[in-house]
Amino acid sequence: MSTQDLKLFDLLDGLEMTKSQYEWLARRFENMTAKEALLFRGAMQIEQPQATCDVMQIANQLEHYELLYGAGNDFALGNFVMEHIFYPSSQTREFLDPAKVGAAYRQKGGNTFCDGNFIRLSSPLDLSQNSDPAMLPDRGDYGIRVKLASRNNMEGIWVGFPDTSEYMDSSHPDELLLALDALEAETLTECIAVDVDCCLPQLRDILSQYDSAAELIRHAIDFGYVWAEQGQGEPRWLDKWQAVMELEDCHQLDYALDLAQNLHCYNFMPRDMEVAEYGRLLAKQDGVYPNDALLAECFDAEGYANQKMKNLGLSAAEHGYVSWNGSEILYEYSQPPSSPTMSM
Repeated sequence: MSTQDLKLFDLLDGLEMTKSQYEWLARRFENMTAKEALLFRGAMQIEQPQATCDVMQIANQLEHYELLYGAGNDFALGNFVMEHIFYPSSQTREFLDPAKVGAAYRQKGGNTFCDGNFIRLSSPLDLSQNSDPAMLPDRGDYGIRVKLASRNNMEGIWVGFPDTSEYMDSSHPDELLLALDALEAETLTECIAVDVDCCLPQLRDILSQYDSAAELIRHAIDFGYVWAEQGQGEPRWLDKWQAVMELEDCHQLDYALDLAQNLHCYNFMPRDMEVAEYGRLLAKQDGVYPNDALLAECFDAEGYANQKMKNLGLSAAEHGYVSWNGSEILYEYSQPPSSPTMSM
């Protein structure tokens, strides 16, 4: 058990727990990023739970807490509030005592100073969920995580993407900045990547695909953005992405990023969509679906779909039916295949 895990278990001193609860918490603590661990310590001070099941619910709802980095006392908190939250004019600030502003902000409640920072509850926490806490996810809601280690911290620290923070600057640091703090490193050149955990099972042995932690982290950050955007709400986007990866036998992170930007180059039909429904959709897109209600009722949508699927050369994949439509694939992250191998 790492030093971080032991320190987090120290916060639970005096609480009774079952074997399954202990095992879940051990996994959750081991999977926590530096940012999650800091938020958890603050949350424990704010909530002061009296039962282990409540601790587990807190550990699973850390997105309800906000970190105000470096605001470790009333004076620093007041400056933070005036620089990043309320923005008073320079003339107004002359008559505002930062310590008084910080104290007033702190007295709103639902907050605490923690390890030289300020943690506050940003949205209501739900500790009344009826589900068995031991069945909760034992890791944060990340698309990809990379474990970094340094000469000063060989145990390593997880970094998760996409970052849950709304901000990405020195006052609202992202996962990476907090991890570098915990690793006592100034840049990624002082770090090595020792493990990778990705939400997509198609992407395997990611660690072996990169020679440097800096390049891996750059691609992991971009993967996090892709995962968060999900095609900007396009229906079945994730299914299409995974089907295309299966079609192209993609197991590399850089290639997956390129395919995510080129999904318009593929035809796709979800596996659970009825053939007739798909046919009507295609017919409407192609402008051949009858406008008259009587003719529409008689239109052979299933037959149209089957014909289109045959013409498009759709191949069956686990997440749908997919084929390359002949458009040019643009490569930004990976190298193009040595010869055109796009599946027909």
